[in-house]
Amino acid sequence: MNIKPSWDSTGDMFEEIDPKQKPIFSHTHGYTKNVVHSYSIQDFDLNVLVQNEDKGNFRTVADETTFNKRDISGYKAIPLFDLESSQLTGYQLLNTKKKSQPIKVGAGIPVCNFSKCNSSSFIATDNLSLFFRLSQLNYIAVFHSQIHTAFELVNNYFDDQKPRIIATNKSLDYNSDLKVHFDSDVSNLSDQQIESILSGKAIEIQPSEVKHSTAIQIVNMSDIQAQPITWLWDGWLPLGKMTILAGAGGCGKTNLSLALIATITTGGVFPDGSQCSNVGKVLIYSTEDDPADTLKPRLIANGADINKVSIISGRTNEKGELEPFDPAQDFPKIEEYIKLNPDVKLLMIDPIISAVSGDMNKANDVRRSLQPLVDLANEYKFSVLGITHFSKGSAGSTPADRIIGSQAFTALARMAWSAAKREDEGDCILVRAKSNNSILEGGIRYQIESETVLDHIETTKTVWLGTIEGTAKELLNEAETSENYSSAFDEAKDFLIDLLSPVESMASKEVKQQVKDAGLSMRTIERVSAELKIKRFRPQGESSWHWKLPDILKDVPQILPEHKQHY
Repeated sequence: MNIKPSWDSTGDMFEEIDPKQKPIFSHTHGYTKNVVHSYSIQDFDLNVLVQNEDKGNFRTVADETTFNKRDISGYKAIPLFDLESSQLTGYQLLNTKKKSQPIKVGAGIPVCNFSKCNSSSFIATDNLSLFFRLSQLNYIAVFHSQIHTAFELVNNYFDDQKPRIIATNKSLDYNSDLKVHFDSDVSNLSDQQIESILSGKAIEIQPSEVKHSTAIQIVNMSDIQAQPITWLWDGWLPLGKMTILAGAGGCGKTNLSLALIATITTGGVFPDGSQCSNVGKVLIYSTEDDPADTLKPRLIANGADINKVSIISGRTNEKGELEPFDPAQDFPKIEEYIKLNPDVKLLMIDPIISAVSGDMNKANDVRRSLQPLVDLANEYKFSVLGITHFSKGSAGSTPADRIIGSQAFTALARMAWSAAKREDEGDCILVRAKSNNSILEGGIRYQIESETVLDHIETTKTVWLGTIEGTAKELLNEAETSENYSSAFDEAKDFLIDLLSPVESMASKEVKQQVKDAGLSMRTIERVSAELKIKRFRPQGESSWHWKLPDILKDVPQILPEHKQHY
Protein backbone atom coordinates (compact mmCIF):
# COMPACT_ATOMS: atom_id res chain seq x y z
CA MET A 1 0.00 0.00 0.00
CA ASN A 2 1.34 3.45 -0.86
CA ILE A 3 1.05 5.79 2.15
CA LYS A 4 2.45 9.30 2.42
CA PRO A 5 2.65 11.50 5.54
CA SER A 6 0.51 14.67 5.77
CA TRP A 7 -0.27 17.25 8.44
CA ASP A 8 -3.69 18.47 9.55
CA SER A 9 -4.59 22.04 10.56
CA THR A 10 -3.33 21.47 14.12
CA GLY A 11 0.09 20.47 12.90
CA ASP A 12 -0.29 16.78 13.85
CA MET A 13 0.96 14.23 11.32
CA PHE A 14 -1.38 11.55 9.96
CA GLU A 15 -1.16 8.96 7.16
CA GLU A 16 -2.86 9.70 3.88
CA ILE A 17 -3.86 6.80 1.59
CA ASP A 18 -2.61 6.94 -1.97
CA PRO A 19 -5.76 7.74 -4.02
CA LYS A 20 -4.70 5.16 -6.64
CA GLN A 21 -4.84 2.36 -4.06
CA LYS A 22 -8.12 0.42 -4.30
CA PRO A 23 -9.79 -0.63 -1.05
CA ILE A 24 -10.32 -4.36 -0.51
CA PHE A 25 -13.73 -3.64 1.06
CA SER A 26 -16.03 -0.61 1.28
CA HIS A 27 -19.21 -0.43 3.33
CA THR A 28 -21.75 2.13 4.40
CA HIS A 29 -22.41 2.71 8.07
CA GLY A 30 -26.17 2.38 8.43
CA TYR A 31 -26.52 5.13 11.01
CA THR A 32 -24.06 7.79 9.84
CA LYS A 33 -24.34 6.87 6.12
CA ASN A 34 -20.59 7.39 5.86
CA VAL A 35 -18.70 5.17 3.38
CA VAL A 36 -15.82 3.41 5.14
CA HIS A 37 -12.91 2.02 3.10
CA SER A 38 -10.68 -0.85 4.24
CA TYR A 39 -7.33 -1.05 2.46
CA SER A 40 -5.94 -4.11 4.26
CA ILE A 41 -7.10 -7.09 6.32
CA GLN A 42 -6.07 -5.14 9.41
CA ASP A 43 -8.32 -2.23 8.33
CA PHE A 44 -11.16 -4.69 7.75
CA ASP A 45 -10.71 -6.16 11.24
CA LEU A 46 -10.92 -2.72 12.83
CA ASN A 47 -13.64 -1.20 10.64
CA VAL A 48 -16.04 -4.10 10.15
CA LEU A 49 -15.66 -6.95 12.66
CA VAL A 50 -16.55 -7.32 16.32
CA GLN A 51 -16.16 -10.21 18.77
CA ASN A 52 -19.51 -11.75 19.61
CA GLU A 53 -19.49 -14.28 22.42
CA ASP A 54 -22.72 -15.86 21.17
CA LYS A 55 -21.08 -16.82 17.86
CA GLY A 56 -18.40 -19.13 19.29
CA ASN A 57 -14.88 -18.52 18.02
CA PHE A 58 -15.96 -16.54 14.98
CA ARG A 59 -16.10 -12.77 14.83
CA THR A 60 -19.13 -11.11 13.28
CA VAL A 61 -19.91 -8.01 11.24
CA ALA A 62 -20.74 -4.96 13.36
CA ASP A 63 -24.26 -3.57 13.56
CA GLU A 64 -25.34 -0.85 11.13
CA THR A 65 -23.11 -2.23 8.31
CA THR A 66 -24.37 -2.09 4.72
CA PHE A 67 -22.56 -3.56 1.71
CA ASN A 68 -23.95 -2.89 -1.78
CA LYS A 69 -27.26 -1.80 -0.21
CA ARG A 70 -27.40 -5.09 1.70
CA ASP A 71 -27.50 -5.13 5.49
CA ILE A 72 -24.77 -7.60 6.54
CA SER A 73 -24.94 -6.94 10.28
CA GLY A 74 -24.29 -10.11 12.30
CA TYR A 75 -22.76 -12.08 9.39
CA LYS A 76 -20.18 -14.61 10.57
CA ALA A 77 -16.60 -13.93 9.46
CA ILE A 78 -14.85 -17.19 8.63
CA PRO A 79 -11.06 -16.68 8.56
CA LEU A 80 -9.29 -17.58 5.31
CA PHE A 81 -5.65 -18.68 5.47
CA ASP A 82 -2.79 -19.10 3.04
CA LEU A 83 -1.54 -22.47 4.28
CA GLU A 84 1.84 -22.04 2.55
CA SER A 85 2.72 -18.97 4.63
CA SER A 86 0.40 -19.67 7.60
CA GLN A 87 -0.95 -16.13 7.21
CA LEU A 88 -4.49 -14.81 7.58
CA THR A 89 -5.35 -13.57 4.08
CA GLY A 90 -9.05 -12.79 4.24
CA TYR A 91 -12.54 -13.55 5.50
CA GLN A 92 -15.68 -15.13 4.14
CA LEU A 93 -18.82 -13.38 5.37
CA LEU A 94 -21.80 -15.66 5.73
CA ASN A 95 -25.39 -15.26 6.89
CA THR A 96 -26.00 -18.50 8.78
CA LYS A 97 -29.71 -17.77 9.26
CA LYS A 98 -30.51 -17.42 5.57
CA LYS A 99 -29.24 -19.04 2.40
CA SER A 100 -27.56 -16.05 0.79
CA GLN A 101 -24.49 -15.69 -1.38
CA PRO A 102 -21.34 -15.42 0.80
CA ILE A 103 -19.11 -12.35 0.52
CA LYS A 104 -15.37 -12.96 0.16
CA VAL A 105 -12.84 -10.40 1.34
CA GLY A 106 -9.38 -11.54 0.27
CA ALA A 107 -8.58 -15.15 -0.64
CA GLY A 108 -7.63 -18.38 1.06
CA ILE A 109 -8.96 -21.58 2.62
CA PRO A 110 -11.49 -21.58 5.51
CA VAL A 111 -9.67 -22.87 8.60
CA CYS A 112 -10.74 -22.69 12.24
CA ASN A 113 -8.39 -22.61 15.26
CA PHE A 114 -5.37 -22.53 12.97
CA SER A 115 -3.09 -21.12 15.68
CA LYS A 116 -3.90 -23.85 18.20
CA CYS A 117 -0.74 -25.73 19.13
CA ASN A 118 -1.79 -29.06 20.66
CA SER A 119 -4.71 -30.41 18.68
CA SER A 120 -5.24 -34.16 19.10
CA SER A 121 -6.36 -34.54 15.47
CA PHE A 122 -7.09 -32.57 12.31
CA ILE A 123 -10.49 -32.57 10.62
CA ALA A 124 -11.33 -32.22 6.92
CA THR A 125 -15.01 -31.56 6.23
CA ASP A 126 -17.43 -30.43 3.54
CA ASN A 127 -20.15 -29.76 6.15
CA LEU A 128 -20.29 -26.04 6.99
CA SER A 129 -22.58 -26.52 9.98
CA LEU A 130 -20.18 -29.06 11.43
CA PHE A 131 -17.28 -26.71 10.67
CA PHE A 132 -18.88 -24.06 12.92
CA ARG A 133 -19.40 -26.58 15.72
CA LEU A 134 -15.81 -27.80 15.44
CA SER A 135 -14.62 -24.22 15.83
CA GLN A 136 -16.60 -23.84 19.04
CA LEU A 137 -15.09 -27.12 20.31
CA ASN A 138 -11.55 -25.90 19.53
CA TYR A 139 -10.73 -28.46 16.84
CA ILE A 140 -8.47 -27.51 13.96
CA ALA A 141 -10.62 -28.02 10.87
CA VAL A 142 -10.47 -27.21 7.17
CA PHE A 143 -13.63 -26.64 5.15
CA HIS A 144 -13.99 -27.16 1.42
CA SER A 145 -17.07 -28.04 -0.63
CA GLN A 146 -15.07 -30.88 -2.23
CA ILE A 147 -14.19 -33.33 0.55
CA HIS A 148 -11.17 -34.77 -1.26
CA THR A 149 -9.73 -31.26 -1.60
CA ALA A 150 -10.34 -30.56 2.09
CA PHE A 151 -8.49 -33.77 3.01
CA GLU A 152 -5.61 -33.01 0.64
CA LEU A 153 -5.11 -29.63 2.35
CA VAL A 154 -5.14 -31.20 5.81
CA ASN A 155 -2.80 -33.97 4.67
CA ASN A 156 -0.29 -31.58 3.09
CA TYR A 157 -0.08 -28.82 5.68
CA PHE A 158 -0.55 -30.31 9.15
CA ASP A 159 1.59 -32.45 11.45
CA ASP A 160 1.70 -35.92 9.88
CA GLN A 161 2.21 -37.59 13.28
CA LYS A 162 -1.38 -36.89 14.31
CA PRO A 163 -4.59 -38.50 13.03
CA ARG A 164 -6.45 -36.98 10.08
CA ILE A 165 -10.22 -37.42 10.14
CA ILE A 166 -12.57 -36.97 7.19
CA ALA A 167 -15.97 -35.79 8.45
CA THR A 168 -18.58 -36.11 5.71
CA ASN A 169 -21.73 -37.89 4.57
CA LYS A 170 -20.18 -38.64 1.15
CA SER A 171 -18.95 -42.08 0.12
CA LEU A 172 -15.17 -42.25 -0.42
CA ASP A 173 -13.25 -44.24 -3.01
CA TYR A 174 -10.08 -44.24 -0.90
CA ASN A 175 -9.06 -43.30 2.66
CA SER A 176 -12.47 -44.59 3.72
CA ASP A 177 -10.93 -45.82 6.98
CA LEU A 178 -10.37 -42.18 7.97
CA LYS A 179 -14.02 -41.25 7.43
CA VAL A 180 -16.50 -40.57 10.19
CA HIS A 181 -20.10 -40.02 9.09
CA PHE A 182 -21.95 -36.84 10.01
CA ASP A 183 -25.34 -35.95 8.58
CA SER A 184 -25.73 -32.53 6.93
CA ASP A 185 -27.72 -31.32 9.94
CA VAL A 186 -25.71 -31.71 13.15
CA SER A 187 -27.94 -29.53 15.31
CA ASN A 188 -29.39 -32.62 17.01
CA LEU A 189 -25.93 -33.67 18.27
CA SER A 190 -24.60 -32.42 21.60
CA ASP A 191 -21.03 -31.21 21.98
CA GLN A 192 -20.25 -34.35 23.99
CA GLN A 193 -21.56 -36.58 21.19
CA ILE A 194 -19.44 -34.84 18.55
CA GLU A 195 -16.33 -35.05 20.74
CA SER A 196 -16.99 -38.72 21.50
CA ILE A 197 -17.37 -39.59 17.80
CA LEU A 198 -14.15 -37.81 16.85
CA SER A 199 -12.20 -39.14 19.82
CA GLY A 200 -13.22 -42.72 19.00
CA LYS A 201 -12.13 -42.32 15.37
CA ALA A 202 -8.79 -40.76 16.38
CA ILE A 203 -8.04 -43.74 18.66
CA GLU A 204 -9.15 -46.20 15.98
CA ILE A 205 -6.78 -44.89 13.30
CA GLN A 206 -3.75 -44.55 15.55
CA PRO A 207 -1.09 -47.25 14.95
CA SER A 208 -1.63 -50.19 17.28
CA GLU A 209 1.72 -49.70 19.00
CA VAL A 210 0.61 -46.20 20.03
CA LYS A 211 -2.74 -47.42 21.36
CA HIS A 212 -1.47 -50.32 23.46
CA SER A 213 2.01 -49.29 24.60
CA THR A 214 2.38 -49.27 28.37
CA ALA A 215 5.79 -47.63 28.58
CA ILE A 216 8.08 -45.46 26.53
CA GLN A 217 11.81 -45.73 25.97
CA ILE A 218 13.78 -42.52 26.23
CA VAL A 219 17.21 -42.23 24.61
CA ASN A 220 19.31 -39.11 24.94
CA MET A 221 20.61 -37.75 21.64
CA SER A 222 24.16 -37.80 22.98
CA ASP A 223 23.93 -41.62 23.11
CA ILE A 224 22.85 -41.92 19.45
CA GLN A 225 25.58 -42.25 16.84
CA ALA A 226 24.79 -40.09 13.80
CA GLN A 227 24.94 -41.96 10.49
CA PRO A 228 24.65 -40.86 6.88
CA ILE A 229 21.96 -42.23 4.59
CA THR A 230 23.28 -45.15 2.57
CA TRP A 231 22.09 -45.41 -1.01
CA LEU A 232 21.67 -48.20 -3.49
CA TRP A 233 21.16 -45.52 -6.16
CA ASP A 234 22.44 -42.19 -4.88
CA GLY A 235 19.61 -39.72 -4.24
CA TRP A 236 16.97 -42.14 -5.55
CA LEU A 237 16.93 -45.57 -3.89
CA PRO A 238 17.85 -45.61 -0.17
CA LEU A 239 19.10 -48.82 1.46
CA GLY A 240 17.11 -50.02 4.45
CA LYS A 241 14.00 -48.10 3.33
CA MET A 242 10.88 -48.65 1.24
CA THR A 243 10.43 -46.85 -2.08
CA ILE A 244 7.11 -46.71 -3.94
CA LEU A 245 6.93 -46.43 -7.74
CA ALA A 246 3.52 -45.24 -9.03
CA GLY A 247 2.27 -44.31 -12.46
CA ALA A 248 -0.48 -44.67 -15.03
CA GLY A 249 -0.70 -47.73 -17.25
CA GLY A 250 1.56 -47.85 -20.29
CA CYS A 251 4.63 -46.11 -18.84
CA GLY A 252 6.65 -49.32 -18.31
CA LYS A 253 6.94 -49.27 -14.50
CA THR A 254 7.90 -52.95 -14.25
CA ASN A 255 10.30 -52.74 -17.17
CA LEU A 256 12.22 -49.76 -15.80
CA SER A 257 12.42 -51.57 -12.43
CA LEU A 258 13.97 -54.58 -14.18
CA ALA A 259 16.44 -52.25 -15.91
CA LEU A 260 17.50 -50.94 -12.48
CA ILE A 261 17.82 -54.54 -11.29
CA ALA A 262 20.20 -55.13 -14.21
CA THR A 263 22.37 -52.25 -12.97
CA ILE A 264 22.35 -53.55 -9.37
CA THR A 265 23.27 -57.13 -10.33
CA THR A 266 26.08 -56.12 -12.71
CA GLY A 267 27.50 -53.02 -11.01
CA GLY A 268 26.53 -50.96 -14.03
CA VAL A 269 25.69 -47.28 -14.47
CA PHE A 270 22.40 -45.81 -13.26
CA PRO A 271 20.37 -43.60 -15.64
CA ASP A 272 21.76 -40.37 -14.16
CA GLY A 273 25.33 -41.50 -14.93
CA SER A 274 26.28 -42.59 -11.39
CA GLN A 275 28.03 -45.92 -10.84
CA CYS A 276 26.36 -48.67 -8.80
CA SER A 277 28.72 -49.32 -5.87
CA ASN A 278 26.46 -51.73 -3.93
CA VAL A 279 26.40 -54.71 -6.28
CA GLY A 280 24.31 -57.63 -5.06
CA LYS A 281 21.38 -59.99 -5.40
CA VAL A 282 17.72 -59.14 -6.01
CA LEU A 283 14.57 -60.92 -4.84
CA ILE A 284 11.27 -60.45 -6.74
CA TYR A 285 7.70 -61.09 -5.62
CA SER A 286 5.32 -60.57 -8.56
CA THR A 287 1.69 -61.56 -8.91
CA GLU A 288 1.15 -59.89 -12.30
CA ASP A 289 3.87 -61.14 -14.68
CA ASP A 290 4.88 -64.68 -15.58
CA PRO A 291 8.56 -65.27 -14.72
CA ALA A 292 9.16 -67.53 -17.75
CA ASP A 293 7.67 -65.55 -20.64
CA THR A 294 7.85 -62.00 -19.26
CA LEU A 295 10.23 -61.35 -16.37
CA LYS A 296 13.23 -63.46 -17.44
CA PRO A 297 13.20 -62.30 -21.11
CA ARG A 298 12.98 -58.66 -19.95
CA LEU A 299 15.82 -59.16 -17.46
CA ILE A 300 17.99 -60.63 -20.20
CA ALA A 301 17.06 -57.80 -22.60
CA ASN A 302 18.02 -55.23 -19.97
CA GLY A 303 21.37 -56.93 -19.36
CA ALA A 304 20.79 -58.34 -15.86
CA ASP A 305 22.94 -61.04 -14.30
CA ILE A 306 20.10 -63.55 -13.96
CA ASN A 307 22.20 -65.70 -11.60
CA LYS A 308 21.76 -62.95 -9.02
CA VAL A 309 17.97 -62.61 -9.46
CA SER A 310 15.49 -64.89 -7.67
CA ILE A 311 11.70 -64.91 -7.50
CA ILE A 312 9.28 -66.00 -4.79
CA SER A 313 7.30 -68.74 -6.53
CA GLY A 314 5.37 -70.11 -3.54
CA ARG A 315 5.89 -71.87 -0.23
CA THR A 316 5.97 -75.43 1.02
CA ASN A 317 3.67 -76.71 3.75
CA GLU A 318 4.41 -79.23 6.49
CA LYS A 319 4.07 -82.05 3.97
CA GLY A 320 6.54 -80.47 1.57
CA GLU A 321 3.80 -79.60 -0.91
CA LEU A 322 4.03 -76.37 -2.92
CA GLU A 323 1.35 -73.79 -2.12
CA PRO A 324 0.78 -70.16 -3.13
CA PHE A 325 2.76 -67.56 -1.21
CA ASP A 326 0.53 -65.80 1.33
CA PRO A 327 1.75 -62.30 2.23
CA ALA A 328 -0.30 -62.25 5.45
CA GLN A 329 1.58 -65.25 6.86
CA ASP A 330 4.73 -65.72 4.80
CA PHE A 331 6.55 -62.41 4.53
CA PRO A 332 8.28 -63.05 7.88
CA LYS A 333 9.87 -66.08 6.18
CA ILE A 334 11.76 -63.67 3.93
CA GLU A 335 14.00 -63.03 6.94
CA GLU A 336 15.19 -66.64 6.79
CA TYR A 337 16.20 -66.15 3.13
CA ILE A 338 17.90 -62.82 3.87
CA LYS A 339 19.96 -64.37 6.66
CA LEU A 340 21.24 -66.99 4.23
CA ASN A 341 21.77 -64.38 1.49
CA PRO A 342 23.11 -61.24 3.20
CA ASP A 343 24.16 -59.78 -0.17
CA VAL A 344 20.52 -59.20 -1.19
CA LYS A 345 20.28 -55.50 -2.03
CA LEU A 346 16.72 -55.16 -3.33
CA LEU A 347 13.29 -56.73 -2.84
CA MET A 348 10.88 -55.77 -5.66
CA ILE A 349 7.15 -56.25 -5.02
CA ASP A 350 4.81 -55.93 -7.98
CA PRO A 351 2.23 -54.72 -7.12
CA ILE A 352 2.84 -53.54 -3.57
CA ILE A 353 -0.86 -53.97 -2.74
CA SER A 354 -0.37 -57.76 -3.10
CA ALA A 355 1.61 -57.58 0.14
CA VAL A 356 -1.32 -56.06 2.03
CA SER A 357 -3.60 -58.36 3.98
CA GLY A 358 -6.94 -56.59 4.25
CA ASP A 359 -8.19 -53.38 2.67
CA MET A 360 -5.56 -51.33 0.80
CA ASN A 361 -7.67 -48.20 1.48
CA LYS A 362 -7.41 -48.63 5.25
CA ALA A 363 -4.36 -47.17 6.94
CA ASN A 364 -4.36 -49.76 9.73
CA ASP A 365 -4.41 -52.70 7.30
CA VAL A 366 -1.59 -51.20 5.21
CA ARG A 367 0.58 -50.42 8.23
CA ARG A 368 -0.05 -53.81 9.84
CA SER A 369 1.00 -55.60 6.64
CA LEU A 370 3.98 -53.50 5.54
CA GLN A 371 5.56 -52.26 8.79
CA PRO A 372 7.26 -55.65 9.51
CA LEU A 373 8.73 -55.56 5.99
CA VAL A 374 9.99 -52.00 6.46
CA ASP A 375 11.55 -53.00 9.79
CA LEU A 376 13.19 -56.01 8.14
CA ALA A 377 14.68 -53.84 5.37
CA ASN A 378 16.05 -51.44 7.97
CA GLU A 379 17.64 -54.24 10.02
CA TYR A 380 19.32 -56.01 7.09
CA LYS A 381 19.95 -52.88 4.97
CA PHE A 382 18.27 -53.82 1.71
CA SER A 383 15.92 -51.66 -0.37
CA VAL A 384 12.24 -52.41 -0.93
CA LEU A 385 10.76 -51.22 -4.25
CA GLY A 386 6.96 -51.48 -4.40
CA ILE A 387 5.15 -50.88 -7.69
CA THR A 388 1.62 -49.50 -7.85
CA HIS A 389 -0.76 -47.28 -9.85
CA PHE A 390 -2.10 -43.74 -9.71
CA SER A 391 -5.60 -43.43 -8.26
CA LYS A 392 -8.32 -42.57 -10.77
CA GLY A 393 -9.22 -38.91 -11.22
CA SER A 394 -6.14 -37.72 -9.34
CA ALA A 395 -4.50 -35.79 -12.20
CA GLY A 396 -3.25 -32.39 -11.05
CA SER A 397 -2.96 -33.43 -7.40
CA THR A 398 0.28 -33.45 -5.47
CA PRO A 399 2.25 -36.42 -6.94
CA ALA A 400 2.64 -38.20 -3.59
CA ASP A 401 -1.12 -37.96 -3.02
CA ARG A 402 -1.86 -39.71 -6.32
CA ILE A 403 -0.71 -43.13 -5.11
CA ILE A 404 -3.67 -45.49 -5.03
CA GLY A 405 -4.92 -46.75 -1.67
CA SER A 406 -4.43 -45.43 1.83
CA GLN A 407 -2.07 -42.57 2.64
CA ALA A 408 -0.16 -45.12 4.73
CA PHE A 409 1.63 -46.33 1.57
CA THR A 410 3.22 -42.91 1.16
CA ALA A 411 3.73 -42.45 4.90
CA LEU A 412 5.66 -45.73 5.25
CA ALA A 413 7.82 -45.08 2.19
CA ARG A 414 10.85 -42.83 2.59
CA MET A 415 10.92 -42.29 -1.17
CA ALA A 416 8.15 -42.24 -3.78
CA TRP A 417 8.67 -42.19 -7.55
CA SER A 418 6.16 -41.31 -10.26
CA ALA A 419 6.34 -42.38 -13.89
CA ALA A 420 4.39 -40.95 -16.82
CA LYS A 421 4.27 -41.23 -20.60
CA ARG A 422 4.82 -38.10 -22.73
CA GLU A 423 2.92 -38.54 -25.98
CA ASP A 424 4.37 -35.53 -27.82
CA GLU A 425 8.00 -36.36 -27.04
CA GLY A 426 7.51 -40.10 -27.53
CA ASP A 427 9.22 -40.91 -24.25
CA CYS A 428 8.50 -41.49 -20.56
CA ILE A 429 9.72 -39.73 -17.43
CA LEU A 430 10.63 -40.89 -13.92
CA VAL A 431 10.51 -38.31 -11.11
CA ARG A 432 10.74 -38.25 -7.31
CA ALA A 433 7.30 -37.46 -5.89
CA LYS A 434 8.40 -37.64 -2.25
CA SER A 435 11.77 -37.87 -0.57
CA ASN A 436 12.68 -37.71 3.10
CA ASN A 437 16.38 -37.85 2.31
CA SER A 438 17.10 -36.03 -0.97
CA ILE A 439 15.87 -33.24 -3.25
CA LEU A 440 12.84 -33.60 -5.52
CA GLU A 441 14.19 -31.60 -8.45
CA GLY A 442 14.91 -33.27 -11.78
CA GLY A 443 13.93 -36.54 -13.40
CA ILE A 444 14.96 -39.28 -15.82
CA ARG A 445 13.86 -39.76 -19.45
CA TYR A 446 13.48 -43.25 -20.87
CA GLN A 447 11.84 -45.31 -23.63
CA ILE A 448 10.53 -48.86 -23.81
CA GLU A 449 11.84 -50.60 -26.93
CA SER A 450 11.35 -54.03 -28.52
CA GLU A 451 14.14 -56.59 -28.27
CA THR A 452 14.67 -60.20 -29.34
CA VAL A 453 16.50 -62.47 -26.88
CA LEU A 454 17.66 -66.08 -27.02
CA ASP A 455 17.26 -65.89 -30.82
CA HIS A 456 13.46 -66.09 -30.93
CA ILE A 457 11.78 -64.53 -27.88
CA GLU A 458 10.24 -61.10 -28.47
CA THR A 459 10.34 -58.89 -25.41
CA THR A 460 11.02 -55.28 -24.34
CA LYS A 461 13.77 -53.35 -22.61
CA THR A 462 14.28 -49.89 -21.10
CA VAL A 463 16.53 -47.39 -22.85
CA TRP A 464 17.68 -44.49 -20.67
CA LEU A 465 17.66 -41.10 -22.45
CA GLY A 466 19.30 -38.88 -19.84
CA THR A 467 18.04 -36.43 -17.24
CA ILE A 468 15.38 -33.72 -17.36
CA GLU A 469 14.95 -30.58 -15.24
CA GLY A 470 11.83 -29.55 -13.32
CA THR A 471 9.77 -30.48 -10.27
CA ALA A 472 7.76 -33.69 -10.08
CA LYS A 473 4.41 -31.87 -10.23
CA GLU A 474 5.47 -29.66 -13.15
CA LEU A 475 6.78 -32.57 -15.20
CA LEU A 476 3.79 -34.82 -14.53
CA ASN A 477 1.30 -32.04 -15.28
CA GLU A 478 3.10 -31.25 -18.54
CA ALA A 479 3.03 -34.91 -19.56
CA GLU A 480 -0.68 -35.27 -18.88
CA THR A 481 -1.53 -31.89 -20.40
CA SER A 482 0.40 -32.92 -23.49
CA GLU A 483 -1.60 -36.15 -23.71
CA ASN A 484 -4.90 -34.28 -23.35
CA TYR A 485 -3.75 -31.62 -25.80
CA SER A 486 -2.84 -34.25 -28.41
CA SER A 487 -6.31 -35.79 -28.13
CA ALA A 488 -8.04 -32.39 -28.39
CA PHE A 489 -5.86 -31.41 -31.35
CA ASP A 490 -6.75 -34.57 -33.28
CA GLU A 491 -10.44 -34.08 -32.52
CA ALA A 492 -10.30 -30.47 -33.75
CA LYS A 493 -8.46 -31.53 -36.93
CA ASP A 494 -11.14 -34.11 -37.84
CA PHE A 495 -13.89 -31.59 -37.06
CA LEU A 496 -12.39 -28.88 -39.30
CA ILE A 497 -11.80 -31.23 -42.23
CA ASP A 498 -15.35 -32.58 -41.98
CA LEU A 499 -16.77 -29.05 -41.72
CA LEU A 500 -14.98 -27.50 -44.69
CA SER A 501 -14.72 -30.46 -47.11
CA PRO A 502 -18.30 -30.31 -48.50
CA VAL A 503 -18.17 -26.57 -49.27
CA GLU A 504 -16.08 -24.29 -51.46
CA SER A 505 -15.53 -21.97 -48.51
CA MET A 506 -17.29 -20.90 -45.32
CA ALA A 507 -17.69 -17.52 -43.70
CA SER A 508 -15.45 -17.04 -40.68
CA LYS A 509 -18.47 -16.10 -38.56
CA GLU A 510 -20.15 -19.42 -39.44
CA VAL A 511 -16.99 -21.40 -38.68
CA LYS A 512 -16.75 -19.85 -35.22
CA GLN A 513 -20.43 -20.57 -34.53
CA GLN A 514 -19.99 -24.22 -35.57
CA VAL A 515 -16.93 -24.52 -33.34
CA LYS A 516 -18.86 -23.06 -30.41
CA ASP A 517 -21.82 -25.41 -30.99
CA ALA A 518 -19.44 -28.38 -31.07
CA GLY A 519 -17.96 -27.35 -27.71
CA LEU A 520 -14.43 -27.06 -29.09
CA SER A 521 -11.74 -24.52 -28.24
CA MET A 522 -11.28 -21.77 -30.82
CA ARG A 523 -7.65 -21.56 -29.76
CA THR A 524 -7.11 -25.21 -30.71
CA ILE A 525 -8.99 -24.67 -33.98
CA GLU A 526 -6.63 -21.78 -34.83
CA ARG A 527 -3.60 -24.04 -34.30
CA VAL A 528 -5.19 -26.79 -36.42
CA SER A 529 -5.99 -24.33 -39.22
CA ALA A 530 -2.34 -23.30 -39.35
CA GLU A 531 -1.19 -26.92 -39.63
CA LEU A 532 -3.76 -27.71 -42.35
CA LYS A 533 -2.77 -24.51 -44.20
CA ILE A 534 -6.37 -23.33 -44.42
CA LYS A 535 -6.67 -20.28 -46.66
CA ARG A 536 -8.40 -17.16 -45.34
CA PHE A 537 -9.65 -14.63 -47.85
CA ARG A 538 -12.38 -12.09 -48.61
CA PRO A 539 -14.47 -13.07 -51.66
CA GLN A 540 -14.80 -10.32 -54.25
CA GLY A 541 -17.59 -7.96 -53.38
CA GLU A 542 -17.96 -9.23 -49.79
CA SER A 543 -16.78 -7.63 -46.55
CA SER A 544 -16.58 -10.84 -44.47
CA TRP A 545 -13.62 -13.25 -44.36
CA HIS A 546 -13.95 -16.91 -45.44
CA TRP A 547 -12.10 -20.14 -44.64
CA LYS A 548 -11.13 -22.55 -47.45
CA LEU A 549 -9.69 -26.06 -47.07
CA PRO A 550 -6.79 -26.94 -49.42
CA ASP A 551 -7.95 -29.06 -52.36
CA ILE A 552 -5.61 -31.90 -51.40
CA LEU A 553 -7.64 -32.46 -48.22
CA LYS A 554 -11.06 -32.40 -49.90
CA ASP A 555 -11.22 -36.20 -50.26
CA VAL A 556 -10.00 -37.01 -46.74
CA PRO A 557 -13.53 -37.58 -45.29
CA GLN A 558 -14.01 -40.45 -47.72
CA ILE A 559 -10.83 -42.14 -46.47
CA LEU A 560 -11.01 -44.43 -43.47
CA PRO A 561 -10.76 -42.35 -40.25
CA GLU A 562 -7.60 -44.12 -39.06
CA HIS A 563 -5.73 -42.84 -42.14
CA LYS A 564 -6.68 -39.16 -41.69
CA GLN A 565 -3.66 -38.52 -39.53
CA HIS A 566 -1.36 -39.02 -42.53
CA TYR A 567 -2.83 -36.00 -44.37
